[in-house]
Amino acid sequence: MRFRSIPKSGVPLASFLFLAAGACASRDVAPSSAPSRSTAVLRGSPIQLASSPELDEIAMLEDGRSRGGRLFELASHADPRVRARALRAIGRLPYPEVGREATELLCRALEDAAVREEAAFALGLRGDPKSAGVLASYLNHPDPSFRARVVEAASRIPDDGLHHDLLLALRDAELSVRIEAVLATARFMDTEPSSEGVDRALLDALRPFTVSSERTLRTAVEAELVWRILYALSRRGPELGRGAFLEYIRSDVPLERLFSTMGLARLAPNPESVRAVVEALQAPPAREDWRTTYEATVALGRFADPTGIQALLSAVEHPSAHVRAGALEALGAFPDLAEETLPALRRGLIDLSTEARNAALRALVRVLSAEQALETVRVFAQDSDPVLRWGAAQAVAQVPGESALALLQTLVRDRDALVSTRAVEGLGKRAEPEARADLHALLEQPDNGIRLAAVLALREKPDPSDEAPLRAAFETSRGDIASEIAFEVLRDLGKIGGASAEAFVREALDDARPEVRRVAENVLRQDFGRDPSPGRPLTRNPSPEVPVPGRDFPAWATNPMVEIETTRGSMMFELLPAEAPVHVHNFLSLARAGEYDGRIFHRVVPDFVVQGGDYRGDGNGGRPWKGEALRHEFGMRRFERGTLGMPRNEDVDSGGSQFFVTHRPTPHLDGRYTVFGELRSGGVVLDKIEVGDRILEVRVLP
Repeated sequence: MRFRSIPKSGVPLASFLFLAAGACASRDVAPSSAPSRSTAVLRGSPIQLASSPELDEIAMLEDGRSRGGRLFELASHADPRVRARALRAIGRLPYPEVGREATELLCRALEDAAVREEAAFALGLRGDPKSAGVLASYLNHPDPSFRARVVEAASRIPDDGLHHDLLLALRDAELSVRIEAVLATARFMDTEPSSEGVDRALLDALRPFTVSSERTLRTAVEAELVWRILYALSRRGPELGRGAFLEYIRSDVPLERLFSTMGLARLAPNPESVRAVVEALQAPPAREDWRTTYEATVALGRFADPTGIQALLSAVEHPSAHVRAGALEALGAFPDLAEETLPALRRGLIDLSTEARNAALRALVRVLSAEQALETVRVFAQDSDPVLRWGAAQAVAQVPGESALALLQTLVRDRDALVSTRAVEGLGKRAEPEARADLHALLEQPDNGIRLAAVLALREKPDPSDEAPLRAAFETSRGDIASEIAFEVLRDLGKIGGASAEAFVREALDDARPEVRRVAENVLRQDFGRDPSPGRPLTRNPSPEVPVPGRDFPAWATNPMVEIETTRGSMMFELLPAEAPVHVHNFLSLARAGEYDGRIFHRVVPDFVVQGGDYRGDGNGGRPWKGEALRHEFGMRRFERGTLGMPRNEDVDSGGSQFFVTHRPTPHLDGRYTVFGELRSGGVVLDKIEVGDRILEVRVLP
């Protein structure tokens, strides 16, 4: 199961309304200084888990993605808790399969003061363009909390006129509304005709604040606004933002420095940008945050400006393995300056961190001749540590020649799934006919993880000869992730094209699996230029095993706490059963059964997420507690540093046993992935986790 960040990741807005009296810093403190607290003082927040026959019925109807009927009736129930819960369930119904009636009901609910914020959020989940006019009429509502929720919902509606209206919210008198308007701009496509106008509006919103010794102290909410403006600009990547990035990269607030560094990395380098990023990389300890330092290494690697080499050479000695790895990887961008970089890269090959060693190997492949690179890769490929063999599989895919292909074919047969699936993916980057023949043969493997890797690899260079083996894989895949294999095959067929491929995709409109049918429609529309008539409805069968409080899990008075003990130390998390009951029940059930014990963290993206919990160990497994994929529970809580979330593939209802934890705020995941917990202690441990580190045990705390 692949976690996909939608290019494209909360705490309710009310929590931002506390104003600090003094100089303000973001709630996201420099992670290296985050203290750990004793488990004796960690307690979950008080909660009230509401339970009633109607709420239990809504849970069952939502699990089956009911098309309406009874669910619509419950949205008019006398109890506002029932109405709110029904509206959330309606918002989660698949769109456009459940269309006009659901949208109209939610629009009417905007007049219900008790549940209107829930109705607005639900409209945002659906993203139905038909709600644009109604949402626009509420953008000036007198209730700022509701107004902010309307702004968020409107930003998810594909309507240029509505997006233009949202720019006015950047000047709203209420800061919480401005915060939502800023995040809204990050969701707009930067190819819109009004793109430059959006960027200028963001800079206008930033203008009252400045980084200087004479600046006026900012309140807590104002600081939250500033870093979000920089975040939005960094996502959009406009040249207009360069001045702001250059100013705020020297800020005292960690997140302002972080997103300014990321913003500069997206722009074409100039001498001033290079100097600013070098300064960020060499920040004094009092201002140093490994995340910004890491992003500075990424930026210098993209710039490939020789004036950054000395800073990178110093960074390969940094205490953070993520930073060392980033610096080593960046040195690979200077193949013409090997005399300066090779000593550091060769030292990197014996770094204590496997992440840094693999980064050094990837860099050396770009710097050395093919023969020299292959000699070094072979050493890693024969190591007893599967993480280093995984690194070899990554690196050898970039080395030309028959000998490199032979080594990659050997790694495909590796006993560790982390290694073999990465090697299979590497075959897709090869031009040799033997590589394509290998991928065709791998589509017949009984291992679904290998099959999925082969399907994705063939998309690198689609060819008509792929059609028959892909169709066979579609028809014969069974068990865990079989649905993902099937819809990825359809995407491959769309890239191949042709009448027979189109006919096969059309047949999939009547597949038993909802997401396969959905992808079939999209492929026919996007790749074949057809407007297909939908097949069977995109609904699921209701499950009798929907967990409810008081029956399947305790009616907790406080949020349950868990300790994830890893080879790096322990992290404490507060789970959120009131917001994501199915996911919390799934996680606790698997933990009590020992399903996480000994599992590795198979994916670490520095300054983004760590991910683990896959029984396969390669990211292609996702066995939930009941054996069926979990429906999503997207909610209003934001993805902050330390948020515990559920990975998924493009099927929003594909949650399983895996989980991820964020290194920093990731607003692009808000409302797109399920949040079911938050880190309460162990931030230093989170920052040290690398691929291959293990979960020793997940304990439910008393």
